[in-house]
Amino acid sequence: MQQQQLGKYKFEQFLGGGMSHVYKARDTLINRIVVVKILTDSGMHDEDTKKRFLREAQTAGAISHENIIRVYDFGEHEGRPYMVMEYLQGNDLRASIQKAQLPGVLEKLRVLVQLARGMKHIHGLGIIHRDLKPDNVFMSDSGEVKLMDFGIAKTKDLSITRTGYTLGTPYYMAPEQVMSKDVGDRADIYAYGIVMFELFTGVKPFRAENVHEVFFKILNEPLDATPLVEANVPTHVVELIKKCTEKDQTKRPENFGIIIQELETVLKTMETGDVETITQLTKPRTEIPKIAWIGGAAALGLIILLLIFNLIPRGETKNDAKKQGQATAVVELPAQIQTSTGEMLLVQEGDFLFGENNEKRAQKAFYIDKHEVTNEIYKKFAMERGWPLPEKFPDDEASKKLPVVNVSFDDAREFATWAGKRIPYAVEWEKAARGGMGRTYPWGYEHLPELAVVADNPKLPNLKGPQPVGTWANSDSIYKALDLAGNVFEWVDERTKPSAPAITNFSRLMKPPPTEKDLWVQIRGGSFSRPLDQKVSVQFASIPAAFRSNDIGIRCVTDVGVKPK
Repeated sequence: MQQQQLGKYKFEQFLGGGMSHVYKARDTLINRIVVVKILTDSGMHDEDTKKRFLREAQTAGAISHENIIRVYDFGEHEGRPYMVMEYLQGNDLRASIQKAQLPGVLEKLRVLVQLARGMKHIHGLGIIHRDLKPDNVFMSDSGEVKLMDFGIAKTKDLSITRTGYTLGTPYYMAPEQVMSKDVGDRADIYAYGIVMFELFTGVKPFRAENVHEVFFKILNEPLDATPLVEANVPTHVVELIKKCTEKDQTKRPENFGIIIQELETVLKTMETGDVETITQLTKPRTEIPKIAWIGGAAALGLIILLLIFNLIPRGETKNDAKKQGQATAVVELPAQIQTSTGEMLLVQEGDFLFGENNEKRAQKAFYIDKHEVTNEIYKKFAMERGWPLPEKFPDDEASKKLPVVNVSFDDAREFATWAGKRIPYAVEWEKAARGGMGRTYPWGYEHLPELAVVADNPKLPNLKGPQPVGTWANSDSIYKALDLAGNVFEWVDERTKPSAPAITNFSRLMKPPPTEKDLWVQIRGGSFSRPLDQKVSVQFASIPAAFRSNDIGIRCVTDVGVKPK
């Protein structure tokens, strides 16, 4: 036990904690079991944590409602903030979901009604919770539901938000909260809808591997109600969840009073045991035909006209045929294509997150080389074109599968032209490396040097040069392209403006020295000569197009519909 007593509160059991420690304690004056939460040394030294702690105590201490945890007392003891809360036996809603402790629809609805009542009360006081989630909802063994944790709650006159930091738990944040816009009552309604979804299905509506992917889906992907239907959730409740989680906050229910009314209506119907009524309530709604509003004769006439129109043979224009062919091509794009210079992989059309700020970009489909260009393929190009081989070119059997290096940007472009391909643009290279959801590394979100040919790979000690292309199969991106995070850097067709230090640095390496008027472009990826960078999928270097190095190589792309060599 960390501590024995705080004033009149005698500690009986240490319950856990991080920045604050939580104890089961006894109020020795009135002989009542309570919970004491006190800030730790590390919490005291974090100004933001301290503010949140005091804010929680002040906010919750001013609330009295049967569905909100009671704060009996708060203050400071020897300069250390603490709060005293009611002691409850049970679990938070997260544990109840994981343990399937609420098997029936009725039990879930009763929980949701109580939670909505608590939310309605704090909204009536002008308080926005901003962090509603199953972890902050307590369920006592007697069936009481208690809303907890007002650490980042906002009132009309005060908000604690660290500059540049969005508060809240990602999966439950409303779109306006993700975008750091003004957050009102309906942000809590959105979070409540996500909690409803999770309570009925046991899973979150969005599956993602990092916070950027979560935010992308919150902002762009509609909620899929299929798991709710499969869980036999009453149709009225499904519709309510969809309304609560609308991306446009003006389309969500105006307040929790409306939500309570809808839930209680369903709950009362379910409690009657009337099988016929319950069946009507639960079965999927049938869509009303779009022409049902038209009078009977008019509707019949319209249907006949549509049938006649579709039955009469129509000549197909050249433009029609062309459009049809294009549509078919998009649908039937193969995942990979074989070329004489190596396999290429499809990077599908669609939006993705670009750059360090994760800007949303649209990108057409294209194909990218699975591997970096090898010495073997480059030599073939040089022989056919009469193009000079790179300096120190290794012309031996063992080096055939190594990536070609010591090539300039012009060398790379010339090779790409010969192969019927081109050098990728920055947006193309990055989408191939990150996928649509902004992966930190081609393989995902974990910093794993052992998956790339980089200097700090523990499985490749004392690297002196690149490895044969495709050696590290686990380095593949979501599109199956290999070595995008290591082996050798790759030329990218993206013009850049050099900084003064860059010009100075390259002046020491090149003769004649480069100037600002020369062509400068990007290189992307990682290299055997450097440790794995934590921003490897978005970082780039601006270098002179004429520069050559033993860790810069080539990877090509091609547009859909273009047939490479």
